[in-house]
Amino acid sequence: MTDNPFFSVIIPTYNRADFIKKTIASVLDQQFKSFEVLVVDDGSTDNTEGVIRSISDPRILYMKKQNGERAAARNFGIDHARGAYITFLDSDDLLYPNHLQQAREFIIQNPDVAAFHQSFDVKTDTGRPIRNGILDGNLNKKILSGNILSCNGVFLKERCARENKFNEDRALSSLEDWELWIRICARHPFLLSPTITSTIVEHDTRSVVSGSTDQIMKKIDLFCDYVTSDEQNKIVYQSALNKATASAKTYAALHLAMVKSERRLIAQYLINGLKDNPGEIFKKRFLVILKFLILG
Repeated sequence: MTDNPFFSVIIPTYNRADFIKKTIASVLDQQFKSFEVLVVDDGSTDNTEGVIRSISDPRILYMKKQNGERAAARNFGIDHARGAYITFLDSDDLLYPNHLQQAREFIIQNPDVAAFHQSFDVKTDTGRPIRNGILDGNLNKKILSGNILSCNGVFLKERCARENKFNEDRALSSLEDWELWIRICARHPFLLSPTITSTIVEHDTRSVVSGSTDQIMKKIDLFCDYVTSDEQNKIVYQSALNKATASAKTYAALHLAMVKSERRLIAQYLINGLKDNPGEIFKKRFLVILKFLILG
């Protein structure tokens, strides 16, 4: 293991034997060399362990734990991290060689930064560009309108990461990162870097938010409860928290439509979202949901 690494890169993984080697290689290929890689195997049943152990590099720490979903795996990594800054990488995504170097330069320019995010792009598994996630503006305000961040682009100062863990409620899974970003934004300035340094890889086996009708409804209701019950969130954002609950509810309506739930439920979440924030009508998802409600 590297002594006193500047960055800890945490990779939670579950049954990604076909992807994980390329993902780890993208970390080892970094221009900035002071880092450790913590691969947290969340109870894989495939050959993930064999693939990782075949990579000989002292900067890699492989840890296997009982399955507890991504939030628990990331928190497990945080507990074992030794870097001054902690960042995350999904086990089917990739870093560009400038990822850590750019982050290091950003920290030098902003030495007190507790949390920041670097931009990303989205590509197919064949490398075809889909879109860019270049962010600008005030993230502390924008984060209420939707989860615009990629875990791969988030960097947290060690103390910030330890004081603000991911919510391990399994029923919240896939929204646990957005809930955390809002909590951090209520406590720290969350800065942005426009430089693209990582890529999200879209493929047929990628985990997507779907689930059953009951799972989607429970997930959204939990998210709204967690966001609106946090005392610091309430102090900082006050009534503006309605933007987050509104976005979550229209998000629910969209995914309920995707799994062909009853129109009554879809309409209920859409209407409740618009009640919280009428501005949801200007999002693309509103038209998609409306089209489903009309045409099926």
